[in-house]
Amino acid sequence: MCISLCYLLLLLGGSPDGAISTSSDQVVTSIAFWNLENLFDYEDDPENPGDDEFLPDKEWDQDRYSRKLAHLARAVDSLDTNLLAVCEVENRRVLEDLVSQAALEPDGWSIVHIDSPDHRGIDLALLYRAPFQLGGPAELHPIDMGGGNIATRGILEVPMKVAGAPIVVVVNHWPSRYGGATESAPKRAAAASTARKIIDRHLEQNPLADIVIVGDLNDDPWDASVLRVLKAVREQRTVEHPYNLSPAQDGKLSPRLWNPSWAFASGSDIGTYYYWNDWTWNCFDQIIVSPGMLDSDGISLVKGSVAVHHPEFMTDSVKNASRPARFRKFRGNWEEGYSDHFPVKAKIQIESPNPPGTTTTPGDRKKGEE
Repeated sequence: MCISLCYLLLLLGGSPDGAISTSSDQVVTSIAFWNLENLFDYEDDPENPGDDEFLPDKEWDQDRYSRKLAHLARAVDSLDTNLLAVCEVENRRVLEDLVSQAALEPDGWSIVHIDSPDHRGIDLALLYRAPFQLGGPAELHPIDMGGGNIATRGILEVPMKVAGAPIVVVVNHWPSRYGGATESAPKRAAAASTARKIIDRHLEQNPLADIVIVGDLNDDPWDASVLRVLKAVREQRTVEHPYNLSPAQDGKLSPRLWNPSWAFASGSDIGTYYYWNDWTWNCFDQIIVSPGMLDSDGISLVKGSVAVHHPEFMTDSVKNASRPARFRKFRGNWEEGYSDHFPVKAKIQIESPNPPGTTTTPGDRKKGEE
């Protein structure tokens, strides 16, 4: 099959820009997500008290900031991706500084960023390059965590196009487990509900819309916020079953999503985040797809391509566990690694909506025509 051939070519080396055109009407490319762990600049922003720990008087100066950027750029370059969603960035300036690094500047990255109301002053963003293009205005959806409290990152919705085909990217960084996993769970449930409303809006217009949900959810795939509220399940066949696209009794469509990130909890991918306080792994960073991403029409997820990216240079072995090498001050000494999270990545295949010599009429439209 062509999918197998495309994937084999990727494994054998891919192409310099991370995308392969296998024919005039088919492309395989890549997507990824990474929590950059406190990517702050070194200048004080009086309107952002969250940056007070990242100033020269706290040993966060221009030189250290530059080294952090260089390290992140090396890791991003190793991802060989064309679309990278990120979180824990202070502002647009740090993103511009990142894509201006020597390892990334030739690639022509574009930036989607919207300031969030987060109390720590950290935001979500999306970086992309060809063959991806912006398909419309991005929107940051606030999360009401109760009592009108929206002081968190929100959910970033970005309509994109790749090889002419539409895809919606939903970027997440749900509230942390600060104060206890159980005690803080309602906040993540609120985030999941907000994301689900965005997804359902698209699926009500087109049940086979191509949507990819990425982010640091601060919950594992088996936690209630992901499994029950977001409705992202482990079994692919459940999502592919025709019944999944049947309207509920109220007439609304809210099908299950497929979450291949369960695989991160087994085999060589044992997690994306290592909690050093009790020596445990979590699978907080996830890639989830809509039912439309599982068929062979338009855009589809390449089977077996979802993975944790953990090359040896990004690891720091402790107690025989290859945890992420962090960039932080710890017990009086600086550890200049990368981030406390590993990136996650996947391949997608695009069948061009209009192969050469063909035209599309309204009656021919099957998916992505919202």
